[in-house]
Amino acid sequence: MKIACTDCGKFKNGDKNWIDEALELGFSYMEIAVSNLPDDESLQDEILAYAVSRGLTLSLHAPYGVNNISSSDLERRASSIANLKHSIDLSARHGLGTVTFHPGRLTTNEEDPNEHWETLMDIVTDIAQYAKEKKVRVGIENMEKRPYELVFTVDDLNRFAHLTENNPYFGATIDFAHYSSHNIGLPNLDELKLPLYNVHLSQNSAAGKMHHSLVCEDGLVDLVEVCRSLENYGYDKLVVLEVGGIVLESKQTLEAALKELEA
Repeated sequence: MKIACTDCGKFKNGDKNWIDEALELGFSYMEIAVSNLPDDESLQDEILAYAVSRGLTLSLHAPYGVNNISSSDLERRASSIANLKHSIDLSARHGLGTVTFHPGRLTTNEEDPNEHWETLMDIVTDIAQYAKEKKVRVGIENMEKRPYELVFTVDDLNRFAHLTENNPYFGATIDFAHYSSHNIGLPNLDELKLPLYNVHLSQNSAAGKMHHSLVCEDGLVDLVEVCRSLENYGYDKLVVLEVGGIVLESKQTLEAALKELEA
């Protein structure tokens, strides 16, 4: 597996220094959140082109937060889908890796989840087809335990498995910290019916806070078991450190877990 850092929110003003700093820290891979790039598309292209020219292998995370591709607010839905497709376009234009995206969610607690699933399926079907046309891999991500979300588990992700038929560009991103928030153990990757294109990794604290450094003393995610699960699955793609704090410490902690597994 390949250990990647994130953009750490350092590109919004157009500053490219983090690219060289990440390389100096030993990272050859980086996942960039498109929402953390400048709004100016020419500056987005400039940053991505520079990173590639410096030898970084990049993947992208489509905009999240207020974005909701299945929002009942049709303007919000349209803008969120457009932002996701723009992320796919960026990846196609620069020859980048997987674009991870968050599945849609309910807008209010009065909505019927079953009816919303039908809407979500239609939208994700369109996204899968768009990715195929652009020849860009996309990974739909499992979400943490929070209100209005719909896609949590491997079983939930498997509801999209039919979209992989004759489409090698649609798959999954597994976030182990998100999974941990449900207190149901680690995902059984052998049961995943979509190709696994990306992995996110961070720690959850016992207090329930997400995206901690991997050196978090009361972390709930068993790093050695995560590594064992990925190794048994034969996973050889990116493990993105979605962490706060000093990212190098998390990299070293994950490397130590991998060595412990080998011992």
